[in-house]
Amino acid sequence: MKRFLIAALLLASCATTAPPNPTPPPLFVMHSNFWMNLHHFARVVARGMPAEATLTPEEQKTWDEGLAFYRANYINRDLAFDAGMVEIKEALRHAGNAPTLDGVNIDAELKSVLTRLAPVYRAHWWPQHDATHRAWIAAAMPLVERYGREIAPRIAAAYGTTWPSAPIDVDLTISAGAVGAYTTSTPVVHTTIASPDPGYGGMSALEMLFHETSHQFGVPLQRSLAYAAERHHREIPNQLWHAVLFHNAGEITRRVLAAHGVEYVDVATRSGHIYPDLCGPNCAERVAAAWDPHLDGKTTMDEATDTLVAGW
Repeated sequence: MKRFLIAALLLASCATTAPPNPTPPPLFVMHSNFWMNLHHFARVVARGMPAEATLTPEEQKTWDEGLAFYRANYINRDLAFDAGMVEIKEALRHAGNAPTLDGVNIDAELKSVLTRLAPVYRAHWWPQHDATHRAWIAAAMPLVERYGREIAPRIAAAYGTTWPSAPIDVDLTISAGAVGAYTTSTPVVHTTIASPDPGYGGMSALEMLFHETSHQFGVPLQRSLAYAAERHHREIPNQLWHAVLFHNAGEITRRVLAAHGVEYVDVATRSGHIYPDLCGPNCAERVAAAWDPHLDGKTTMDEATDTLVAGW
């Protein structure tokens, strides 16, 4: 009896001192970073985007010289696929909102130009840009918190993997390339989204966060499609994998929202042009016919891509 009481007391002690279940880390950590925004803004204005502001003659001279530097060096370089541009972006996003670029490892001339442009940008454009980004974050985060834990594992499972355990960093900028967002995977997965782009606003922000970060699963998907094309001796569109990426994120988001009583039409379907642009007429129907049984658990990813390619 004494031994029983001692054991019971020990169990009660363990129960009272056991740590509570830890809160899982967030799926995304979102940022509005000054230096990264300045870089993207200078690049897109140098490419011709209007940027109205009343500058002093000295500020105008500084700004014009900075834009000339960007025109000569950066406007035709790809933000997502040019390794040098990715390195610049990574360095600047880690600089965050620091007052200077001291210690930031980028080209010395670029650092000098950004340092000279910084007071002009901070005085005339940054407050509004920062407010726009923070409003986007304030609208998107509740959607992620409410539905993201259901969407994320299903997105990853469709590609035969699991969602990363560490949060994915997302930076909001005033411009993020030709399509409004881009994702890089070196050295880690990182997404950049243009907060003013209407295609990434409202409920679409939820889907597009998962679409963009799904690019980390693009290589195995492309490989599966390539193997199927080789087996069936088919030529498939170069962007067919991207169409599947759109459908996977859009359809899973739609299904999760529908389970909560929310009607939703995915971004690619609503646009009317994304699927034809990526893979031609009737592409949306072909992708859905092959991929939805996979989302229903009836086929594997390789079986889904095989079905898609075989009927191409």
